[in-house]
Amino acid sequence: MNLLRNDSSTLTIDEWNLLSNISHCYDGHSGISASEHFLQKQNELPLKMRFKTASVAEFLTSIVSEGQVLYERNADFTSICPHDRSLLLRNTVKYVAAIGSCLIARYTRILDNPAFYESAETIYGSSTLANSNRALDLLDCDDLYVKLILALLTFSTFDQTYYTNNASDNLRDVKAILRIQYIYIDLAWRYLIYKCGHERAVIRFSNLIRCLFSLNNSLIEAVQHKQYMDMIDSLIKQTEEKLTQPPELSFFFLYIKKK
Repeated sequence: MNLLRNDSSTLTIDEWNLLSNISHCYDGHSGISASEHFLQKQNELPLKMRFKTASVAEFLTSIVSEGQVLYERNADFTSICPHDRSLLLRNTVKYVAAIGSCLIARYTRILDNPAFYESAETIYGSSTLANSNRALDLLDCDDLYVKLILALLTFSTFDQTYYTNNASDNLRDVKAILRIQYIYIDLAWRYLIYKCGHERAVIRFSNLIRCLFSLNNSLIEAVQHKQYMDMIDSLIKQTEEKLTQPPELSFFFLYIKKK
């Protein structure tokens, strides 16, 4: 209620800039164009040759790998220490890749293709696809809001979706990460208030939580499949290697230092 009294309709120039940068970063590397090209090429093949498991697996790997840009081009993410970057990356990349894939599926309606769906089931499992469809139904209709949530998820401190034999590790500067979380979630709330008012904003935040629960159920099933884990492990490795290279000009300004 304090937020509503303070600012119920407007965003600052810096906040709009951050939203714009997030949107442009995602749009430049979302995989939507690649998905449309993949669908076109598959539909040109003879019917029996379309959407074979090998080609679908290669396509999904390329789509999942696009998620690394949301880490490497975010100056807030690259500002934290390497240890915390690595830990966040390993814990969140599955969620970022899953929601990014849901956005692509919504744009292209690729899951409506029975042959593609059957091959995807081979890679992810039927329960994974069923939960993914439920998450897709709950995904917010505002693409800009979803892109902001994707950026927010890169800083999430939730636990992993499954147990491993590896010893647990802790973030070294959790206060800095929580500060980033607050800035992004505050921006998401302000944006929803601006777009639809308090009542609808509450509903849409609730739907986001339900969507994440469905995705979590989906990922618990997916990690049992070697092909999926190979994709995720490859993405983590590529992103970590990229983050150790000299930084490029970031699409995101370092928003925290402006606060």
